[in-house]
Amino acid sequence: MKTPLAWRNLAHNKARTAVAVAGVAFAVVLIFMQLGFRGAVVSTATLIYDALEFDVLIRSVEYLHFADPRSFPRSRLHVAASTPGVAHVAPFYAQTNQWRNPQNGSRRGLLVMGVSVGQKAFRLPELRRQIEKLTSPEFVLIDRKSRREFGPAQGEQFSDADLGVETNVGEARVRVVGHFALGAGLAADGALVTSDEGFVRLTPGQSVEWVSLGLVRVQPGANHEHVAREIDNLLPVDVEVMTRREAAERETRHWLRGTPIGLIFQMGVGISLIVGVAIVYQVLSSDVTAHLGEYATLKAMGYTDQKLARVVISQSLCLAILGFGPGLLAARVLYEVTSYYANIPIAMTWPRVAGVLLMTIAMCAASGVAALRKVWVADPAELF
Repeated sequence: MKTPLAWRNLAHNKARTAVAVAGVAFAVVLIFMQLGFRGAVVSTATLIYDALEFDVLIRSVEYLHFADPRSFPRSRLHVAASTPGVAHVAPFYAQTNQWRNPQNGSRRGLLVMGVSVGQKAFRLPELRRQIEKLTSPEFVLIDRKSRREFGPAQGEQFSDADLGVETNVGEARVRVVGHFALGAGLAADGALVTSDEGFVRLTPGQSVEWVSLGLVRVQPGANHEHVAREIDNLLPVDVEVMTRREAAERETRHWLRGTPIGLIFQMGVGISLIVGVAIVYQVLSSDVTAHLGEYATLKAMGYTDQKLARVVISQSLCLAILGFGPGLLAARVLYEVTSYYANIPIAMTWPRVAGVLLMTIAMCAASGVAALRKVWVADPAELF
């Protein structure tokens, strides 16, 4: 086709085209934001698991999620340590509590994690070095990624300026002796690490003999799945044993399927697509209606429905490309703003960009086909 009819249609009515491009861009932004939030759920669901040092995990059968892991007897870890193929087993403690803002006295929930000093519970080199500072039960390490509402001295995030600061966690007095960068995930806005004795001090009613998780390291060359099965066979039914991969998959599945969070963002993507289809359809439908005479002429000249569809779909694809660029730029800015103020990791990835582009093209193509139906079913003689 020598004459670019699709482009001529768009250029003929610049106002209508601008509205269509804005509508596509708006839909693209909505889709990007919903996928960004869903991606943040996936990445933060296993954020702390990724930082822990283990190959096989032991946890209570009543486990809900990382911030509410329940507990089981520490004696189970002694049995696991004697299993062939196991190199090391470390106890880990976790529970939420209330942090008192040292600046204004307000309280906010945060995740309290307890470790045995001298045992390698974390993979992060920074945290491993900091653990040695927990020489007293009142000493804590604060997460720099905790929200600014926790009251860092510099206003934005915790730093060396907060070393020596004293405040309360629950009713217990604590002193900040270090800081690290990790993130608390979805269940809390901040996190701290203390010793196992410090954890018991901050969580009345708890005991070091009741642990939240058992972190098992296997010997080099040992099969992780096989060791996990061996441990599971030896332990009572009050605990469950799984590999690192299984633990990560279950935690992610819990947040995506076991809570409304994942469903909300998945529905948001669908609603965004529907909004985009509706906007583009209205614009293209108006354009088709305004040019019924021209389409009738083309049909009378022998243009088939397929050729007419090619014109309208080409027009819709042009709208997709024109609207995708501004939508991508706007979404990129919103990602940065949201990540900064909401303190959640939202990253623009190339697979996501490619996926949204394909969805945008499909959305606009579907709108074009729907708008063309009135031409397909009409008799050319009736259109003059």
